[in-house]
Amino acid sequence: MTYANRRVFVVVPAAGCGSRMQSDRPKQYLPFGRSGQTVLQTTVLALLNVPEIDGIYVAVSPEDEYVETLAIPAAVLRTGGKTRAETVYQTLETLSDTIADDDLVLVHDAARPFVQPQDVSNLIVRTQKGIEEGMCAGMVLAVPVWDTVKRVDEKSLLVEDVERNGLMRIATPQCFPYRQLKSALAGNLEATDESSAMRDAGYAVGVVESSSRNIKLTRPQDIEDARSLTETPMKMRIGIGYDSHRLVEGRKFILGGIEIEHTLGLDGHSDADALLHAITDAVLGAARLGNIGTFFPDTDPKYKGADSAVLLKTAYEAVREAGWSVLNIDAVVVAQKPKLNPHVAAMQTRIEEILELDEGSVSIKPKTNEKLGFEGREEGVSTQAVVLLQSDCC
Repeated sequence: MTYANRRVFVVVPAAGCGSRMQSDRPKQYLPFGRSGQTVLQTTVLALLNVPEIDGIYVAVSPEDEYVETLAIPAAVLRTGGKTRAETVYQTLETLSDTIADDDLVLVHDAARPFVQPQDVSNLIVRTQKGIEEGMCAGMVLAVPVWDTVKRVDEKSLLVEDVERNGLMRIATPQCFPYRQLKSALAGNLEATDESSAMRDAGYAVGVVESSSRNIKLTRPQDIEDARSLTETPMKMRIGIGYDSHRLVEGRKFILGGIEIEHTLGLDGHSDADALLHAITDAVLGAARLGNIGTFFPDTDPKYKGADSAVLLKTAYEAVREAGWSVLNIDAVVVAQKPKLNPHVAAMQTRIEEILELDEGSVSIKPKTNEKLGFEGREEGVSTQAVVLLQSDCC
C-alpha cells in the first residue's frame, strides 16, 4: 500500500508550562483575538481545516486544570511528560491500538495558531512522495532565514557574521510514519523536536517551506502581536471578468492555457484564449488596475498572436506589486463544442502554474448553453471569471 493511502493523525503536545510567557497559566490557554478563543483552540481549529487529517489528539499534563473548561474539537489525552519528546512518545504509545505502523503522524506545537492549512496539506503530500521515492523518512515545515544573522558573546557584543545560505527556521507540523517516530523518540526523550530524534536515529529528514505567518508564541510580546493579527480584518477584493470570441476556421483552439483539438479555433488579436482573458480582467479589476485592453491594447502589433499565458502573468505581476495576491479563481466557460469536461483538470493545473497558486485554487465549470445563443449555435465561446484577492499587508 502506498503512503498516499495511509491515514494521517496529529499529536498536539500541550503539556508545557510556558515559563517564558510569564503569565498566570500555560501559554496554550491564554485568550487572544476578538472571539476570546485560547491559543490551543485556535491551533486545533486551523488543523481541522486540513482535509487529509483523520484525527487530532491533544496531549496535556495529568495535572492540567484548564483543558476541561474549554470546548476543544479534538480528543484530549493526559499523556504529558517531563519533556516534549516524552509527551509525544507517551501519546504514541497510548495510541498503539489506534494508529497503524505505516500511518503518518504530524506533531504540531500547541502555540502555533497561525499554521496555514494549505501548508499542512502540502507537507503531507510531499512527505508521502518523499517516503515512496526513498528520498527521506519524513518532512518538516520550515521558514528560510532572510535576515542577517550574527553571533554574539556572553556580553551581548557582536562577534561574527553567520552565513545564512542554507539556514532554515524549523517549524511544525513535523510529519513521520508512526513506527519510525515512536522508535526514534523511545531512544531520545531529551530531543528538542521530532526531526532531531529522527536524524539522531539515522533517518533522512526533508524540509517543506512554510508561510512566515506560522510563528510560535513564546514571549509576552508574541501574544500581543498575535492579538493584533487576529483583530486586524483581512483586506479582500473581488473581481469579475468576461470575454467572448468567435469560432473560425484556420485557428488553433486555445483555452485555459492549453491547446484543445477541434475543427475550429477562437479568433482574436492574440491567441484568443477567452478564459485567460476573463481571468486577467478579473484580477486587474479587483486590484483597480484597469483591464486587459489597458495593459495590452489590440491596436498594438506586438501583441498580435501573443500567448495569453504571458499576458496573464504580466498583469498578475502588476497586481502583486500593488500588494495583492490571488486566493482563488472560479470560472465558467460556455461552449457547445468541443466537449470541455475532459480538459478541465489540465486547464486548472495550467492556470495555477501560470499564477504560481496552490493546487486547488482554480475551479472551472464548462456549460453548453443547451444550444441557445451564439455559444449554442457553435458560433463562439464565452467565459466568466470571479477572482478573490487578499492584501499582502495583512
